[in-house]
Amino acid sequence: MEQGSYFIGIDTGGTFTDVVVLSDSGKIFMAKASTTPKDFSIGVIEGLKAVAEVMGVSPRQLLSQCKIVKHGTTITTNALINRVGSKVGLLTTKGFEDTTLIMRAGGRVAGLSEEEIKHQATAVKPVPLVPRKLIKGVTERVDFAGKVVIPINLDHAREAIRSLIEDERVEALAVNFMFGFVNPTHENAVKRLILEMYPQAGLPVVLASELIPVVREYARSNTVIINAYLDAPMRAYLEKLKTKLKENGYTGRLMIMQANGGIAQEEVVSAISTLESGPCGGMMASKYMADMLGNSMVITSDMGGTSFDVGLLTEGFWHYQKAPIVERFHITWPMIDVESVGAGGGTIARVDPVTRELILGPQSAGAEPGPVCYDRGGTEPTVTDANLVLGFLDPDYFLGGKVKLDKPEAVRAIKEKIAEPLGMDVVQAAAGIHDIINGRMADLIRKKVIQTGLMPEEHVVYSFGGASSIHAVGYASDLGIKNIYVFPTSAVFSAFGVAISDIVHTQLASYHSKMPVDPENLNETLVGIEKKLVGILEMEGLSTENIEFRRTFHMRYIRQVQELELRVATKKYNSRDIQDIMKDFEKRYEDTYGSGSAYPAAGIELISLNVDAVVKAIKPVMGSREKMAKDPANALKGFREVFFPGGTDKFLNTKIYDFGRLEPGNVVKDVSIIESETTTIVLPPGTQAEVDSYKNLKITLLERNKK
Repeated sequence: MEQGSYFIGIDTGGTFTDVVVLSDSGKIFMAKASTTPKDFSIGVIEGLKAVAEVMGVSPRQLLSQCKIVKHGTTITTNALINRVGSKVGLLTTKGFEDTTLIMRAGGRVAGLSEEEIKHQATAVKPVPLVPRKLIKGVTERVDFAGKVVIPINLDHAREAIRSLIEDERVEALAVNFMFGFVNPTHENAVKRLILEMYPQAGLPVVLASELIPVVREYARSNTVIINAYLDAPMRAYLEKLKTKLKENGYTGRLMIMQANGGIAQEEVVSAISTLESGPCGGMMASKYMADMLGNSMVITSDMGGTSFDVGLLTEGFWHYQKAPIVERFHITWPMIDVESVGAGGGTIARVDPVTRELILGPQSAGAEPGPVCYDRGGTEPTVTDANLVLGFLDPDYFLGGKVKLDKPEAVRAIKEKIAEPLGMDVVQAAAGIHDIINGRMADLIRKKVIQTGLMPEEHVVYSFGGASSIHAVGYASDLGIKNIYVFPTSAVFSAFGVAISDIVHTQLASYHSKMPVDPENLNETLVGIEKKLVGILEMEGLSTENIEFRRTFHMRYIRQVQELELRVATKKYNSRDIQDIMKDFEKRYEDTYGSGSAYPAAGIELISLNVDAVVKAIKPVMGSREKMAKDPANALKGFREVFFPGGTDKFLNTKIYDFGRLEPGNVVKDVSIIESETTTIVLPPGTQAEVDSYKNLKITLLERNKK
């Protein structure tokens, strides 16, 4: 029985809810439970029960001794996808009521795949979250410099508020005036009016000047609208989860993972900050491991049950999305750049009735009903079913034997739905599914890396998520990548990242100025932003003695429309520092777009500032062990017949190793499978894997296996 104090990280995915517990003695415990889409809190509690069983304690003992629970949730993402948010009214500057409806020029195709864009009959604008009748214009105008040109008409504002609340019965209000982010006087006046008119209503009121004071009114409008739209479902879920945690003995704070890579208290977290935050846990875990292992160029690859998520660490740092799109709406919010495709274990395979081609996804069987082999009512063959047919998965050892997989049903589904329509045998059909999903993942990685001006082979791959390590060698070899890392925590890596994440609050601000800027004015602006962030942390009751500030500038050449992000030193700048920042921008530009692409004569603009306030969390101490003999015989658990696509056209008698029994220094040769309770690692011909001193698995692709 493990005793002590604990830190818990929880990640709710599309198929599984992962839980990681860090003990104050340095031990790590992990478990999975099925995600419960009808009530995600049930899956969280089941995950906590599962990890408590692993630890040999009761769930109440675990939670009563827990110092902090950190949670990455998909509640807001699901609410947005399913359109189950609040009814929102928008107040904006008179004359600009149609901005969110007109959208940008690319609004019709924003967020669509290449295949969807080709079908012009269906490539239409998304249904707006706020229809035209719920958008009210208010007479007011502030110019770009913050000067009041037309004072706000309070009578006009009062009537707009009354109409939205009394006539239209809106449940939340969003306010975005044209240049309110420069001078918030008019937005503040509207908020006061709402509170005066309806003091007991308790409606969420979201001001753009408070939430996201940056340029570009279309994305800014979407940001405040979505935050208002999602606030109620997020708060309802968090209250339900807090109640269940309290009933099970937890008395501490509930912290929520954000898309900026940090956590925040649930009382102050904004709904929009939690969108697509789950994959960010994987990036935080990757950053932690990369720093420990000395890998500065990393491709993060996370394959779960529903999607395949890819991110990059370049020179040890992650990237932020340039123009985030959520559910086809452009927003302005600091989101770590992790891109996803529908390529998970539950991705459904089918034969196109017209072209007779084998097609995968983007539909997924998800957690309910799941792949056919789960025997929960699924009827469509999936990637997991194919992996079972090929022998990669042990039907009696899925989730350590807690779930039995029905191999005959997987064979039947692939035979009826794929093999017979295409005139091939079941194994060929399963191999085709495996190869296609590998190719889709390789394509996403290739696109992601090349956009940065780099090449895939300059990186190592971190493979995590429950399904990724079955496919990692396949997509890495396609890209010419030599090394892949798999960690003992890979199956729950995002939850591990959530558990070790720091408290982070982010503030964005427009600062449109031609370089070189006046350093004193820039310093004054940054100090003001940082004081505001300190105030937020103090309001949460957190110590502000050891705050770390991270600064990112968004810059471009004059007359360009897209900026590049540039991480800069946190200090008081002088004229020489500004010149150095300009040189760093030119280097960053050429690193991205190629040698000779920079054009200093055009002049450089600073567009906006991004400042993170970071309070460091306690990190686990990963103890290293001395390497032992190379022979992994002590971890050999048996043999299984396995078919490796692209190899010999037959099943091979394959060694099966227990990941937990491998020791540092062990080397596993090719044509092997390494299993743990939560993941499976496939080593096809032309590979070998060595266990390092931290018990991580470093897979090397030998020359004969590289394409």
